[in-house]
Amino acid sequence: MRKAFLLSLLLAQITLAKNIGGNVGIKINAGIWGAPTAGVFAVDTMEKFGGNWRVLRVPLQNGRYFETLPAFFVLSLGANYKDDFLIHAEFPLKRDIEAWYQDSYKRTYTFAPSELDLNVPTEAWGQWNNPAGFVKFGRFKPEIAPTPNSIILGGAPHHDAIHWKFAAGIARYDFLIVSLNAWLDSNEIKKQRDAKATIPNARGRVYAEPAKNLLLHKVGIDGRFGYISIVEQSLIGGKYLEFRDISPFIAWHNNFSYGYSKMSTAFEAGLRPAKNSEFYWQFVMEDIESPVGEVVGDKGYTTLAFLAGYKQRIPLGIYGEIESRIDAVNTDPHFNNNKIPLQKMTSRKIYNSNFREQAKPNFADMYIVDYPLGYRRGPDAIDLWWNLKYASANRKFNAELETAYLRQGDCEIYSDHEKCSQSNVLGGIEERLFLLDFLANYFYSKHINIYAGAGFQNAKNKDNISGNDRNDKWVKLGMQLGI
Repeated sequence: MRKAFLLSLLLAQITLAKNIGGNVGIKINAGIWGAPTAGVFAVDTMEKFGGNWRVLRVPLQNGRYFETLPAFFVLSLGANYKDDFLIHAEFPLKRDIEAWYQDSYKRTYTFAPSELDLNVPTEAWGQWNNPAGFVKFGRFKPEIAPTPNSIILGGAPHHDAIHWKFAAGIARYDFLIVSLNAWLDSNEIKKQRDAKATIPNARGRVYAEPAKNLLLHKVGIDGRFGYISIVEQSLIGGKYLEFRDISPFIAWHNNFSYGYSKMSTAFEAGLRPAKNSEFYWQFVMEDIESPVGEVVGDKGYTTLAFLAGYKQRIPLGIYGEIESRIDAVNTDPHFNNNKIPLQKMTSRKIYNSNFREQAKPNFADMYIVDYPLGYRRGPDAIDLWWNLKYASANRKFNAELETAYLRQGDCEIYSDHEKCSQSNVLGGIEERLFLLDFLANYFYSKHINIYAGAGFQNAKNKDNISGNDRNDKWVKLGMQLGI
């Protein structure tokens, strides 16, 4: 009996050893990484802590392209039990955002400690897979949209989140809890706590707790020829979450939580008329008209955003494959904006820095980027994107071309809500951009990747400054080593 028990224990240990795995990886990237940045590094001083101690607001365009900058050193760790439980984390050494912006060569690497990015990893998560989907938690970018130009939960580079995906037959359900940074500057704190700044339906209540979270529900069906979904996004700001806020079985636009919750409804549909092809649409609506009698003379307004796109994959047999995508986007000037700071649909990223010297009069050690929780370019835009990718059959070579014609008014995600709510799309000074960006990768071996690319941007009224017309060019060139 004892021998049988010891034998079964040994077999269990052998089986467990076969099912448990782990990996360690190191990547080193040396090169230059140009991008179409804004005309200035910071658009204003967001906060002052002293005579020469400040926090700077960085334009969204600079933040978006900085997030694509590869780290010059990355340590990655992973572990798994079969394919059921996965853990992954990356610990990058990356160049500081201002050091990268000010470098005319846009190098990925640095030898100066003051030019190191001090911020936490952008990817660290655990995932449980099951026959009907998965549960993922940690820091990651959820994949719930058919395109990077999504107007639903797009924009931000990553989230601190829990994502439950349920897929049984043709039924689909996604539930996300996203923890957002509730940091406000002194002016925003005053506005958040000012009873006069609450929305009419709050009936004078003030919600000023330092909390901001997003809850997303997406339910639909997905079949062979297409899919259709309805999405609810509920941003809860100024109040800590309660069970009725969190539960996926309770909240579906029936909480009536005016004053601390900003809700929007979205519809998403896709059509697959032929193999490897897909048409897709997204429509977001936020109706925030005041009920009759609460505010005399208040007309109210409805916020809208639209996306229409098409993507196609073309297999070429021994020659590889081609993928193409075209997207058209339209967003209202006040899309995802709000008069209450903690109800703006933004993911605020704080970049701490040692780049500037404290003795200098323009010293700053914090940079703020407000990433929209919707379209990646934010509100007040009418844009057209075209993307083309090629990959060889042996996966040793790939290339990507992206071109776009972009038009945007002067309403930003952090602009005054009252002003933008009365504006038409492309209001004020309209910025017009023609963008062309190309990147190719050659994988010499499984440890060596050589990349090269170039880009061009023609701008009219760049940064919404009248007469600021200019042409920008950039280059991407370097090598990545990995083990």
